[in-house]
Amino acid sequence: MIGIPSTDLDQSEDYLYIGYYKPINNFFVELETANTNAGSFTGEFYNGTIWTSLVGFFDDSKSFTRSGFMSWDRGQDDEAKTTVNGTEQFWYRFRPSVTHSSTVINGLNIVFADDQDLKREYFEISDFLPSGESSFILTHVACRDHIIQVLRNSGDKKRNSSGNFEDLTAFDLLDMGQIKLAATYLALSKIFSNVQDDEGDIWRQKSIDYHGLYSMAQKNGFIDIDLDDDGIRDPNERTNRRDSRIVRI
Repeated sequence: MIGIPSTDLDQSEDYLYIGYYKPINNFFVELETANTNAGSFTGEFYNGTIWTSLVGFFDDSKSFTRSGFMSWDRGQDDEAKTTVNGTEQFWYRFRPSVTHSSTVINGLNIVFADDQDLKREYFEISDFLPSGESSFILTHVACRDHIIQVLRNSGDKKRNSSGNFEDLTAFDLLDMGQIKLAATYLALSKIFSNVQDDEGDIWRQKSIDYHGLYSMAQKNGFIDIDLDDDGIRDPNERTNRRDSRIVRI
């Protein structure tokens, strides 16, 4: 994914641009310095003629006042490639309602769950942040990579535009909501595993319990996969039944 971020976003003239080689419908923004000027974003996509509003746009970062997801409905009408800064992609752009003068973006990518999801399951999870870290983003990345590898190991592949098979990536999952709970439980399992003192302590047991919940959430679930790599949810790509074994960590 290509992002063209700025630490200074002027409400009257600046956009945050996000581009990818096929249509997407969400990304995650990890902030180093959050915005302190309350406001909102509007989101647009290019339809081959003009930039037009994204249907179903939702900003869980709350205008970059915290790290979070930006998402919108998949399958916007007539999505088309355009060129931004010399690169042709499916581009999406986002304008703030207030000027951001000190926001610092660490990364723009995709994960399957974030710290807000962890807090919904275990509110005091911030107490277990590693020294020097302000979020669990590295754990979320590890969980994303683990889940994608499980899918690859089960034999799932996609065909690119040339008809050749390729490995799945995180952006090939068409509905992140189908994997969010599993990713949340896996992250909690990893976090408690890292803080256990001995094999009999309470944190080890919590790690085991959450890994069990992860296995239940992942096993025999339904995951929509972009098998033809076009970013569109085709009828044959809806709710593919999962019967793969879960790889233990």
